[in-house]
Amino acid sequence: MQNVKFYILIILTAFLASCSSSKEGVTNTSKKSKPKGIELVDLPEKQQIKFKFLFHNANKERLLDNYQLAANLFLKCIEIAPQESAPYYELAHLFEASKETKLALEYSEKAVKLDGKNYWYRILYAHTLQRVGNFNAAIKEYETLIKENKGNIDLYFDLAGMQLYSGKYKESLSSFNEIEKRLGISEEISVQKEKIYIKLGDIDKAANEIQQLINKYPDNLKYQVLLADLYLANDLTDKAFTVYQEILKKDPENPYANLSLYDYHKKKGENRKASEALQKAFASPNLGIDTKMKILLSYYSETDSQIKKEALNLNKILIKTHPKEAKAYTIYADFLYQDKKLEGAKENYLKAIEFDNSKLPIWNQLMFIESELQDNESLLRDSKRALDLFPNQPLFYFFYGATNLQNKQYEEAIEYLIIGKDYVYNNPPLLAQFYANLGDANHGLKQYEASDKAYENALKIEPKNIYVLNNYGYYLSLREENLDRAEELSALCNEIEPDQSNYQDTYAWILYKQGKFVQAKEWLEKALENGGASNAVILEHLGDTHAKLQNITKALEFWKKAKKMNDGASTKFLDKKIADKKLYE
Repeated sequence: MQNVKFYILIILTAFLASCSSSKEGVTNTSKKSKPKGIELVDLPEKQQIKFKFLFHNANKERLLDNYQLAANLFLKCIEIAPQESAPYYELAHLFEASKETKLALEYSEKAVKLDGKNYWYRILYAHTLQRVGNFNAAIKEYETLIKENKGNIDLYFDLAGMQLYSGKYKESLSSFNEIEKRLGISEEISVQKEKIYIKLGDIDKAANEIQQLINKYPDNLKYQVLLADLYLANDLTDKAFTVYQEILKKDPENPYANLSLYDYHKKKGENRKASEALQKAFASPNLGIDTKMKILLSYYSETDSQIKKEALNLNKILIKTHPKEAKAYTIYADFLYQDKKLEGAKENYLKAIEFDNSKLPIWNQLMFIESELQDNESLLRDSKRALDLFPNQPLFYFFYGATNLQNKQYEEAIEYLIIGKDYVYNNPPLLAQFYANLGDANHGLKQYEASDKAYENALKIEPKNIYVLNNYGYYLSLREENLDRAEELSALCNEIEPDQSNYQDTYAWILYKQGKFVQAKEWLEKALENGGASNAVILEHLGDTHAKLQNITKALEFWKKAKKMNDGASTKFLDKKIADKKLYE
């Protein structure tokens, strides 16, 4: 329909330019009282037949949604018989459908002026007046319609709604009273009147409207709840409490009364009683779970330990009341996760999935929790399950691939990481992680060319990725390949995060491989100062460096410390170094 507007406007502009005299004829005629259904008898028979043919085809095209063609045909009808009302009405409908409200108003007004007795013309005119914000004129049209169609109750509803919308509250009350005379007391009318009286500040009359519903339907307790809520909202707490008590005498477990009673006690600062009432409401299966969820969400940002305890208790009641609702377990898991109770959160997310496995956010959260718990067995199982359900979600490929990498299942890791990276969209950090893991997995298979390429791709995305800078540089040093690149990577790593013993050790080892033993010793001593004194690898590296500098006594000292740090379970290489110390002398 958006494209239709443009074409209809072009047609209309051309028509108005060529038929200004016809428009003038309509205006002059509108001042006279035209009877309903103007005949075409004044036209030659040939013109009458042409008009009817065009009008019929215009309606056919309109029904087929060919609005442009329909508008063109209706305009031709107006050219033939500018005093005929029906084409104006149909054009008004077309403009209304294309949201050209002002034009819809103009043409509906012309239709009414030509045939003011036509019910449908006036209805359309009234609606378009309402849409352009001319409420007073719309009200007058509805009043005219009511005078001519007194038995039509829908018109009274339209009038009452229009009066209410335009702020004519007393007039709207009058219209609703007229409806009530005809239909009797009903919830729809009484509740509308209650709202109007509230706007007018007359709480007694508002209450009286609800009381009429209570009198007519004494067994329907929701009207008593409405009355009590009205009193409570207007600080008539004693009246509200009296009504709540009456409700609970008839139905002690009524969730709506208990929910309202919760608000009542909260306003009075009676927190224990408020909590008891809320628990009763949560225990009722008749109160929808979505209402309970909204209440629980209001607790989510609370930091007070007592309030958090209350929220967890409500969560347990929710699960007990709705044991097969995934939502109940999900929100409980959310609260547990917020409280750093990861095992409990994991258990409840899994339970939620048991009842509804279609919610992507639940699977995402489960993956992150299992990752935080370093629960590789669960992570491997659940990421594969998630992939079966959501085969285009890169996060699940990442977790499945990364977990296989940790389990040294390098080929499986590479397969899924390669597939998953192609699903990453507008998330550079995640894509960099894919490449970083591909680098590690290919290194594990000694596919060094593929490994280096993956690391370089990761650094193109995130040039300061600490993990990649350190690992890539270290692996190059182990292979004694491209040591200048390795030094560059490790230097940047230490620049970004200085005083980290592991990164300092990596840089020192690259310097060692380059034969820069003095500099290597300096960096290893920095690593010792930053916590490396308890790291057997750093101690062994420092021993190796001293050995290269012909400081055999110092070398033996650090090798022995490294062996001791490993609880005596040193490698054969370390034992050999200690045993063959004479080789360094």
